[in-house]
Amino acid sequence: MAQTKAIGQGQEKSKALSSLVFTQFISSFADNVNFFIIIGIITSQGVVNPEGYVLNIQMGFLLAYVVLAPLVGAYADRNAKSKVLLMGNLLKSIGITLLLLGVHPIICYAVLGIGAVVYSPAKYGILTELTNSEQGLLRANAMVEGTTILAILLGTVAGGILADISNTVGVVACLVAYIISLLFTLLIPRKAGNADIRYGQSSLQFFSDFKRLVSNRKARFSLIGTGAFWLTASVLRIALIAWIPVNLGITDTTTQSMMIGATAVGVVVSSFITSRVIPVGKLYRSYIYGYMMVGLVVVCAFMTSLWISVTLLFLIGVAGGIFLIPLNTMLQEIGKDVIGSGKTIAIQNFVENSLTVSGLLIFKALVSELSIQMSVVSIGLILLCFILFLSFQVGRVKRSS
Repeated sequence: MAQTKAIGQGQEKSKALSSLVFTQFISSFADNVNFFIIIGIITSQGVVNPEGYVLNIQMGFLLAYVVLAPLVGAYADRNAKSKVLLMGNLLKSIGITLLLLGVHPIICYAVLGIGAVVYSPAKYGILTELTNSEQGLLRANAMVEGTTILAILLGTVAGGILADISNTVGVVACLVAYIISLLFTLLIPRKAGNADIRYGQSSLQFFSDFKRLVSNRKARFSLIGTGAFWLTASVLRIALIAWIPVNLGITDTTTQSMMIGATAVGVVVSSFITSRVIPVGKLYRSYIYGYMMVGLVVVCAFMTSLWISVTLLFLIGVAGGIFLIPLNTMLQEIGKDVIGSGKTIAIQNFVENSLTVSGLLIFKALVSELSIQMSVVSIGLILLCFILFLSFQVGRVKRSS
């Protein structure tokens, strides 16, 4: 009887995980379509220095993660995470509707950012509820990261194509996608959160929770690694918009989006091989692939061949995915026991996006003084500094395992 019940619970968790993966795929797809639609709107308006304008919009989007981090972690842990996912998609739907109504892109993207910051803690926090082991959690992370990056790839390509065809059609496509994602969250079982959590008290505890989490060596290692990855990835995404025309002479949005998508393909591939190259119990070894990512970024900065550039961007994605996925797994596994899964992801978002905003500001300063190639190299060297620091921490992380 107990075995039958366990099998039934396992099947229910499997179905819930499949629903989560699908709703995340659709939501992330729309996130990336709207990014290129907004670029298309800005370009059609004849804005001077569109790359700088996009950079400012992106920073506004990311600042929502930093400012709201103390609140959204508590919100994710107090409520059923499927409900939190639904609310995040609802806010994203409102943001894209405002864009459809002609509201300024900066305001629309800010609302989309709020939706994304609400959505994120539940997206990862729920994985610990749907898995029973480190191996299961690693595989679930690989599924979510792999399908998310696949969504980034397809959304990037679709966004570039739609921006060249019609911004209005692109906006409507995003709205439909968010609604579909919202509906699929209804298929995820609602596991009650901790009703004893009080938002005001929990928000004030945010930095106390932050201190508790980073005092754990493995959690600190993971936070630094994932933060370094997203700093680099976010800056590269913006940098490529300027780099591709300069190095390769490509100016149409469709081709640019497909090139940027090559990195996403690499991360999708990494999701299938990460569990084979990084063994359970030794997730910290993923830092080695950070070195590979640095080398590939620096070499790619000077390429003028289309196909070599695409190949290098693909390999950057593979190395980056193998670097990122185990670190996410390590952090979630530790964080759920130390401060709670939702708060852990909120702190992770705070760290990652604080570093990313800092990286974008540094890149903005660099590109005004250096060539686009040297600016990209500089970002690669910043990533190298983070990886070197992680290398010196590996011994301590091993001893704490």
